[in-house]
Amino acid sequence: MTEQDIERAVRGMARTPLSRRGFLYASTMSATAAFLAACTGNTTGSAAPASVAASNPPAGGPSASTGAAPEASYATEGALFMFNWADYVDPVNIDEFKTRYGIDEFTYDIYPSNEELLTRLQGGATGLYDIACPTCEFVPTMAEQDFIIPLDMARIPNAAYINPTFQNFFDPAGPQAKYNSYQIPKDWGTTGISLRSKVVTEEVKTWKEFFEVAPKYSGRIVVVNSAGDVMTAPLKALGYSLNSVDPTELNAARELLRGLAPHVLVLDSDTYQDKLRTEEAVLGLTWTGGIDELKAEPETADVVYNVPEDGTLYWMDSWVILKDAPHPEAAYAWLNFIHEPEIQARETETNYYATANDEAKKLVDPELLANPTVFVPDAALANLEGANDVSTDPLRVEIWEEFVSSVGG
Repeated sequence: MTEQDIERAVRGMARTPLSRRGFLYASTMSATAAFLAACTGNTTGSAAPASVAASNPPAGGPSASTGAAPEASYATEGALFMFNWADYVDPVNIDEFKTRYGIDEFTYDIYPSNEELLTRLQGGATGLYDIACPTCEFVPTMAEQDFIIPLDMARIPNAAYINPTFQNFFDPAGPQAKYNSYQIPKDWGTTGISLRSKVVTEEVKTWKEFFEVAPKYSGRIVVVNSAGDVMTAPLKALGYSLNSVDPTELNAARELLRGLAPHVLVLDSDTYQDKLRTEEAVLGLTWTGGIDELKAEPETADVVYNVPEDGTLYWMDSWVILKDAPHPEAAYAWLNFIHEPEIQARETETNYYATANDEAKKLVDPELLANPTVFVPDAALANLEGANDVSTDPLRVEIWEEFVSSVGG
C-alpha cells in the first residue's frame, strides 16, 4: 500500500460530510442580522453544459498531463484572513498552507449565508479579510458594489486545471461575462430530493412527484431555509426557469408552495440530515451535504438522494479576493495552492462536493468519483441550471415570506 493509499484510508475513516451552510462548530464571529440590501442581478437562466462532470480533462494544457503547473512565487505577509462557510476547508490543507508559506496567523471566520456575507461587507467589513467564498451568482453583485477585485490569473497557474465550463460560469457572450475574471471555483453541487426509502415507498424522482406525495408525509418533510433553492422546486415542477421573475410563472409556483407549506415540519439548513437520520423527517428538499454520511451507516442505508429529472439547481461556490485585502500576496498564494491537484482532491474527499479541477479528479477516490450524489451523471447534466441573483425581486420576496410564515400551519 502506498503512502497515498494510507492517507486516503485514514481520511475515509474520519470523513464527516457536512452542509456547507451549516453552523457546525463554535465561531469567534457573532452572526449579525442578514438583511440583504438591494443589488442587481439578471433574469436569464444558465444551463449546465454536458462537460460539467466529465471525468476526462480537456485536451491540451496542464490538465492533459499528470505534471503540476509551474509554482508561482509568493512573498506572503505571514498572515491570511479567510471569511467562509463553516467547516468548509480541510484542516490538513490549512496546516500545509501555513507551513509551506510561513503563515503564522490564519484567521477563519464564518457566515451562514451569502446574504450575511454581503451584509457584513455593506456594513463596513472591507479591509478586514483577504478572501471569501460566495456562491457564484452573488459574484456580480459583489463586484458591482466594489467588494472584490478582478483576479490576475497569471498569478494562479494552477487555475489551468479548472474545467473550461467552470472557468466561464457566466456566459462568455453574455452581459455578465466580465465577472468570470473575479472568481475561481471552489466546488459545486446540486439541490435535490432526499428520502427514507423504507418509509417513502413511491418513486420521487421529479419535483412534480415531490409535490404530489407531500400530503401523504405531512409533518415529516424537511426543507432547507434558502429562498433560491426552495423556489427551484415549484418552478421546475412547472417547467419554468428557476431564475424566473415572470409574475404569471411565479404566481403558479406560489400555489404549489401554498399546498406544500402546511406539510413541512421545519425549514432547516443546518441539521436536516439529523432529522432524516431519526426519521423525524422522511422526505426532504435538501443539498447533498451529509447525505452520504447517512447512506454509509447501516441504520440509515435506505436514504436516497435524487437529482430531480425535471431539472434543478446546480450551485458553484467561488474563491474571491476582497478589495483592500490586508494580505494580498497570501491571498494569491492560497488560490493557487488550493487548486494544486493533490490539495484539491483532499478537499473533495473531505467535503463531499464535486471539484471543478480536472487534474484533481484523477486523484479522487474512484468510489467517490462514481458517486452520483457528488458527481452528477452525464444523463442528468442537461437538466441542471445555474442561478442568477434574483433574490431582491419583489414578488419572489413576497412569495418566500408567505411560505416561511405558513410552514407547519
